[in-house]
Amino acid sequence: MWDILQTYWVQLAIGYYPNGPLGGLAMTLILALAGLALAMPAGLTVCLGLISSWRPLARAVELFVFYMRSVPLIVHLLWIYFLLPKLIVGAPLWLVVLTVITLFNGAYLSQTIRAGIEALPKGQYEAARSLGLSHARALRHVILPQALRNMLPSIVSQFVLLIKETALGSVIGLHELTMEFMGLNDTLGDKAIPIFALLGLAYFVLCYPLTLLGRYVERRYAGPSRTADAAASSAAA
Repeated sequence: MWDILQTYWVQLAIGYYPNGPLGGLAMTLILALAGLALAMPAGLTVCLGLISSWRPLARAVELFVFYMRSVPLIVHLLWIYFLLPKLIVGAPLWLVVLTVITLFNGAYLSQTIRAGIEALPKGQYEAARSLGLSHARALRHVILPQALRNMLPSIVSQFVLLIKETALGSVIGLHELTMEFMGLNDTLGDKAIPIFALLGLAYFVLCYPLTLLGRYVERRYAGPSRTADAAASSAAA
């Protein structure tokens, strides 16, 4: 495995750039970071539709979320792969993958944001409204900052999933990390076991520290809550 890594590390890291398309680990990280950056506002927008007081809008958005969460990601990928070039001539493959993971993760994050909002005491919103804040300003300045803080562990977990989802780009020929390893396997031929062991190790190195970070953030923000519960129990006793 070490010999393979020493010989082909540049290809696995950046693909064939600058003499060809950017790929490998660099493309995977770019897609994952851009996907999360776009999925967050997409999820927030969808969430606002879900909690809208206008019932037709809420029902339509709820149907969209149900569809995105019910259909496998690879089916969405194939839909966008064949549809997007008809809307944008010459659409690059990275744009296809980015569009899919943004919509897919936005649908999932919308439910996370909604749960974070609904977990807050109703008095928070009512107090903000009693101070003269509009519905939009109450959400922006009072509700969402608290909800987003409580959602941080879920956001980190979603980022881990998003990194792994980028591997589906290899289905349509995008030169991300998995595609580079598959191409390397075709080149070497008889070293499939060490090649794909390296691929699994690469995703482990990417995702495991983020998993630990998610656990730390969860404990960090759960701590005050547990302390308050313990104090309340002691007072009651």
